[in-house]
Amino acid sequence: MFKMFKRPSGNIAIAMLLAVIGAMSGFTLSSLAMRDVVAFQFDFEGFQSMIFLRSEAYRGQKIAQKLGTVIIPIRTSERNIEIVNSAMSKTFRIQSLLSKGGLNVVTEDVVMGDQAQQTQVKSLVRSKSGIGQTAMMNPKYSMIRKYGIYTLETETFAKFMYFTDTDESPNATNVYFHGPDILHGRVHSNTDIWIKKTSGGVNNGWPVFYGWVSTTGEVISFSGSYSESEVFQGGLSEGYSYTIFPDEASSIRRRNNTVGPVYNDPDHIMFVDVEGAGYTAYLGEVQDPYREYAEVYNPYPPVDPDTYLYRNQYDVRDTVWSFYNNGTALNTSKWVWNKLWIKGNFGSYQTWGCSDTLFLLDDITLVNTAPGTDPIANRTDVVGLVAEKSIVVKYGYRDPVDSMRVHGTSGADTGFGGIWIYAAMAALGDDGPNSSHGDGVFTFEYQHPHPSVPDVQINDVTYTKIDLHRYRFPHIPGQLWATNTPGNRNLRIDYPWYNPLWPERVPYLERGYINVYGSISQRRRGFVHRSYYDTEWPSDNNWNQPIDYCGPSSSPNAVGHNDPVFGFQLTNANFPGASGSGTGYKKNYHYDDRFYRISPIDFPEVNRRDETPFSAVNWVIKRPPEFL
Repeated sequence: MFKMFKRPSGNIAIAMLLAVIGAMSGFTLSSLAMRDVVAFQFDFEGFQSMIFLRSEAYRGQKIAQKLGTVIIPIRTSERNIEIVNSAMSKTFRIQSLLSKGGLNVVTEDVVMGDQAQQTQVKSLVRSKSGIGQTAMMNPKYSMIRKYGIYTLETETFAKFMYFTDTDESPNATNVYFHGPDILHGRVHSNTDIWIKKTSGGVNNGWPVFYGWVSTTGEVISFSGSYSESEVFQGGLSEGYSYTIFPDEASSIRRRNNTVGPVYNDPDHIMFVDVEGAGYTAYLGEVQDPYREYAEVYNPYPPVDPDTYLYRNQYDVRDTVWSFYNNGTALNTSKWVWNKLWIKGNFGSYQTWGCSDTLFLLDDITLVNTAPGTDPIANRTDVVGLVAEKSIVVKYGYRDPVDSMRVHGTSGADTGFGGIWIYAAMAALGDDGPNSSHGDGVFTFEYQHPHPSVPDVQINDVTYTKIDLHRYRFPHIPGQLWATNTPGNRNLRIDYPWYNPLWPERVPYLERGYINVYGSISQRRRGFVHRSYYDTEWPSDNNWNQPIDYCGPSSSPNAVGHNDPVFGFQLTNANFPGASGSGTGYKKNYHYDDRFYRISPIDFPEVNRRDETPFSAVNWVIKRPPEFL
């Protein structure tokens, strides 16, 4: 070894070896340095791209809030962001594509089948070397790209347990929350909220709101001072932003899944009976009016058929029913251009809307939820009901198949009998600033019941429409209905056809409970319970039902009497097992807590003046495409 150092050739060999080792070390160090630089650039681009991707998703959300629900895809303008430092210069190009969302997958927060109004913001971030003209002339993009899908959901009115655009009655009088009123979930009014202390309930006669309450106006107490913390236990916001309540079911209309005739006809009724995801529909056609005559006698049946006091003449309109179709409403919305009568046990996601009034004939229940239980664990069945006029709990109807009388919405207090409604409801009707009786309300039918004389058979002779043979109809000044026959004054007989099951000897007053697991949104506060006689809107012997003039008191003491000819009693009474003093329903309202994170299909959307609120469903980073 040492001899080699003494030879010149050995020194040269060692020198060359050392040179090679030095060169290789230099190359290695350069390679390591270059790799660090490249790794830094890749890390920097990846990290910076994620920041830009997140900001672009929020930018897409703001654009969506201004545009509302996206119907056709919308591409945003491309943003170019230049970043220059001592190590590099880069230009990041960022763009999004907004499109209508589809079905969600199952996650912890999203239910399978939820087809709420969704918008997807698909964002792509790419980068080039250089800035300005250099970047523009550079055709090559970096290998680093980031791509994300931000799914947004519009806030619909299902988020409110109780929403009212105008907190007044159809008679433009104040409507109060009072002792028996216990509300769970979000409550909002676009006007003042009135409260008062009465009796009942759980708060010494005051109402209780367990959810957050907001009002564009303020809370006004009819009964003096109150404890805000005890009444508004979920919080209260006065002077809150005005929330626009739509007058059209736009999303359902756009889907265009029509049941029944494809045009509006005030003389058409669609009867829909839902079972699971399927339904059976009947079409009711109100016929052209024809003239009828009724001779008026005293007494009736007459002693002498040839001797009568005068003759009533009036128009009659029959309804002819026919089978329309069987169909499916699996995970979709359905639209009816006419009045809609509906009931059933609903499966899947279904929303039913109509351009007229929607009548509830019987329970609206869910296949996978037992009536009377909370639907919180039901991940498959969600119902929406939307009317461009009002939603009305029907008093009764004649079955279109066999014409039998049906009282499907009345029940005893025990077991919360009455009607169960598992649905988000919206009554959108807007009759303008000069009329209140045409505004959309959630209410009940036949609010001032009076008895009427039913058909009677004597000696094989059937006497029908007996009251029309006894009293002036239509009534005229000086000869008001049921007050003008000698010996039978002030008998408080029902006005013909006011009761949908007229004539009815003992109509029902108290009808049990309206049980809601869902939400209620309405243009104006509808009545669900009335006193026997409305002192705020006295009608005396006036009869004009569209504006709530419905005759004198409905108190059984005021109307009860024995028929002067047949001898049987005419009166009105509570439905068997129902208690109370008045007409209508007690409230058993619960919010469907699922609506905090889902919504019925195509349900009306919230809009606050100049933007549509959106909530984030999820944000997913995916393998990036080359281009959007």
